[in-house]
Amino acid sequence: MRFPATIVWFMLWTVCATKDCQEPPPRKEREILSGSWTEQTYREGTLATYKCRPGYRTLGSIVMACKDGKWQSLHPSRICQKKPCGHPGDTPFGSFHLAVGTRFEYGAKVVYTCDEGYQMLGEMNFRECESNGWTNNIPICEVVKCLPVTEPENGKIFSALDPDQVYIFGQAIQFECNSGYILDGPKQIHCSADGIWSEEKPKCVEISCKQPTILNGYPIPRKEIYKANERVQYKCGRGFGYGERGDAVCTEFGWTPVPSCKEITCDPPYIPNGIYTPQLAKYRGEYEITYECKSGFAPVIQGNVATCTSQGWSPAPRCSLKPCNFPVIKHGRLIYAHREYFPARLHQQFPYDCDHYFVPQNRQPYLTCTQNGWSPEVPCLRQCIFSYLENGRGPYYGKTLLQGETVRVHCYDGYSLQNNQNTMTCTENGWSPLPICIRVMCAAAPPVKTWTFT
Repeated sequence: MRFPATIVWFMLWTVCATKDCQEPPPRKEREILSGSWTEQTYREGTLATYKCRPGYRTLGSIVMACKDGKWQSLHPSRICQKKPCGHPGDTPFGSFHLAVGTRFEYGAKVVYTCDEGYQMLGEMNFRECESNGWTNNIPICEVVKCLPVTEPENGKIFSALDPDQVYIFGQAIQFECNSGYILDGPKQIHCSADGIWSEEKPKCVEISCKQPTILNGYPIPRKEIYKANERVQYKCGRGFGYGERGDAVCTEFGWTPVPSCKEITCDPPYIPNGIYTPQLAKYRGEYEITYECKSGFAPVIQGNVATCTSQGWSPAPRCSLKPCNFPVIKHGRLIYAHREYFPARLHQQFPYDCDHYFVPQNRQPYLTCTQNGWSPEVPCLRQCIFSYLENGRGPYYGKTLLQGETVRVHCYDGYSLQNNQNTMTCTENGWSPLPICIRVMCAAAPPVKTWTFT
């Protein structure tokens, strides 16, 4: 039998062009090869089917064919991709982060962390995305708790909870000591994130103060320890004054106010209408100055010496016009005059009245402002009226004398005024001596000496 040359050539080309695959289909990481592939050679056109490994998926079948001696994918876009697990779930009072992977898909791992002050129930703090979804349950975060705290001895607790209740994170309690005691430790503690109180419970210790050390001063009396509310007095050395005051009280904060002595210094005094000596840039404590007022002015107080003290110059050196401040009338008062009328002008007059038993010095009861001050200097004089002299006789009944005037009296024989006087004087407080003649007591006669003559 004879074949045309064309057919023979085609048959030879076909045999020569067809190539078998010299190895089984390739094994893949994400796919599983279906069937048995034990041969070493596979004819062209042989098909190999793959399925995705657990945790992976794809759309459609993954098929490879033996072509031109190689295994080639019929659908290159079909690959096994990791299966997604969805959101792993949030936990109240906590959060999570991806510890493995970048998306919520097969092989991913999320680790949960509780917020500060919360702790995780159980030991599982993670979830892993497996072929059937997320492993484990969503972890639970519960608030951290602290054990109850008992009251300190000689103290008490302030809290919104009952003493035997458990406290939770962030809650605080405050302490206060009984009278006479002070906290040795924190005033407040709080339940911390690790379930332990932020600090140890304080103690209440008896308030006491050591003897104060006072620079340039010393306490009186001296003792080593003072109890609460005890007071210490102290003195400062010469030229030093109290920082605040001359005593201090032992309190929970120590000595209040703090005892201190500071050097007394005074700036040069400012004396309008006056001059002073000596003139220095600074004066130390207890230093004295003498000052004089210009013509027409006089020191406000009696004297012209001022001393440097802790309160400044004392008495304050001041010069004022001699006429005339509000007058203080001994045994009398101004009539229809108010303090806002003063100081008065020179030659200005004010009427005044005197108390009972006192009369104005002048017939015209006026005070007059002069260059030397108020005139008269003693506006009201005592008036004494003679009425009776016991055991004696005096001037006529009703005789009137003014303060400073005297009158002679006569006592009966064997009587005399006090201290053997024979005059009475009208004083500010009345008659002196009193109008009473008292019996004179005779002294014992001296013994009589006897002489014998031969």
